[in-house]
Amino acid sequence: MLDQPARKPPDEQERMAELKDFSILDTAPDDDYERLVQLASVLCETPMAALTFIDHDRQWFKARVGLPPVQIPRRQALCAHTILDSGRLLEVEDVAGIPWFDASAYGHDGRAVRFYAAAPLKTRDGSAIGALCVMDYAPRTLTPAQRESLTKLGSAVASQLKLRRQLRVATQTDRLTGLPNWLHFESQFDTSKPSRGIVAFVRLRTVNQINSAHGFRVADNLIQQTADRLRAHADGGTFIGRIKRGLFIMFFPDMGPKDFSLEVAPRLTTELHTPYGVNDLMLVCPVNLGFATYPDDGKSLDEVVNAADAALQMAIERDESVAFFDKSVDNQLSVHYRLEPQLRKALRLDQFVNYYQPKINLATGEVSGVEALVRWIHPERGVIPPLDFVPALESTGLIREVGSHVIKRAMVDWAAWRAAGLKAPRIAVNVAAGQLRSAGFVEELRRAIESVGAQSSALGIEVTESVLISNIDTAIEALTQVRELGVPVAIDDFGTGYSSLAYIVTLPIDELKIDRAFIKKITADPAYRGIVHTCISLAHNLSLKVVAEGVETLAQQAALQELGCDEAQGYYYSPPIPADQMAALLLNRRSQ
Repeated sequence: MLDQPARKPPDEQERMAELKDFSILDTAPDDDYERLVQLASVLCETPMAALTFIDHDRQWFKARVGLPPVQIPRRQALCAHTILDSGRLLEVEDVAGIPWFDASAYGHDGRAVRFYAAAPLKTRDGSAIGALCVMDYAPRTLTPAQRESLTKLGSAVASQLKLRRQLRVATQTDRLTGLPNWLHFESQFDTSKPSRGIVAFVRLRTVNQINSAHGFRVADNLIQQTADRLRAHADGGTFIGRIKRGLFIMFFPDMGPKDFSLEVAPRLTTELHTPYGVNDLMLVCPVNLGFATYPDDGKSLDEVVNAADAALQMAIERDESVAFFDKSVDNQLSVHYRLEPQLRKALRLDQFVNYYQPKINLATGEVSGVEALVRWIHPERGVIPPLDFVPALESTGLIREVGSHVIKRAMVDWAAWRAAGLKAPRIAVNVAAGQLRSAGFVEELRRAIESVGAQSSALGIEVTESVLISNIDTAIEALTQVRELGVPVAIDDFGTGYSSLAYIVTLPIDELKIDRAFIKKITADPAYRGIVHTCISLAHNLSLKVVAEGVETLAQQAALQELGCDEAQGYYYSPPIPADQMAALLLNRRSQ
């Protein structure tokens, strides 16, 4: 079998598609895989071990022990033989008799490899995608226990690969429609490097009303049919993504505004206005569409998407089906700036208040912390939720002043709870990109801590993934200084935006908060339970505390306890409540 280099297996096309789907080739080193390779070397008592993947024409090393940073041609790789039979371990007592194998390519100081054994990485029926191999400088054999250990470690690597793929698919693909989410859409755009095209936002205007009238399953079915109709317009490399409930984004490459407005836009609008058949219902769901031209209306994807969003907002404000971006017309930013005087007045009149939601220690049941959530108490409209004003705060730059107000108010409430004899928990405040970039932000935190007697245990901060990724170097510098104050840092809403496990390793953080979208399905969908388990395990391996957001049921709490999650918050414990109600909750917990 080993007299000549391994031929490509009959299922090579399917095998390569599987390997590509893992998105692991040419990625950075990974501590988890490094540890598994080190364990293989120890258990098999070999000086060399490696985790390799067999690409079209090469053997690529993801992790290695005792090996130089090599990349071997596939025709010279013993692992290319290993992948042919994914059901068994391949062991070669002495490789000296293999004429095509370059044993010196692996060794140090001129020493040649003599022994090889490998477990295939089986992720599907058929040929494997790679191997976990061990090598030695002398001929030998593995003991039965060592063969069993190597086989089990190979299975563990394959399982971790599949779990990470589940996480990536769940975080890059919209589960309802199967369309890419924003992260995947952005990646498609960057990879294709288009020279020109049209970006379109598609909004289903009455999907929420349909949901209220006929139930969420009918609304979901309508959204799925909309996705299918959009796919019908995806010829010629068109990208489609789903952003949220009733909002889609499309990019038509190599399309000019004239051809698009005369041909594609009318056809698309007509198709989307055609009634939907759902069960026994015939439903019409009007749409708003906003279009912008790349690169005329924006030289980057972010810029042209903002232009398309501005066109969409114009269509909504005018109650029209279609709008093209027009620089001379007010866009969404103008709406935000029209709101600015009201926001400044609200800040001056102290109408922004803190509500608090407790975090519960899943091991003890105690309140281990609280999250401060800003609310606008309007004299006429009552309590206004954050989504209705926080984007305007960010657009106008007022987020820094309001964010400072939230921090100061949090420390006043913390001190009041403590003065009342309560065990005041740490208060975590959300930090926007504008605050993190501010030169005086760290000093502001220092003054806040000093206002409560230099009690760094009073304060923590939470930042979203998008805030971190927008300027990773600035974020790392600022968060490092924050932690030097003794203030812990948490990543909020993990999984909703970028979800790159690679960058988490580089960030100075203490806590990871798993987004409520994953927790919502943890008891109903084994795939989501596996994803949450993976997140918890990886976070704990990085010595990070894990908090689950959006816990609403006892079953979700029980599942999180089984998976080893540290803390949880959500309506199962308490909705966000004012400071005095939070004090009462702490008092009741103390008396229990």
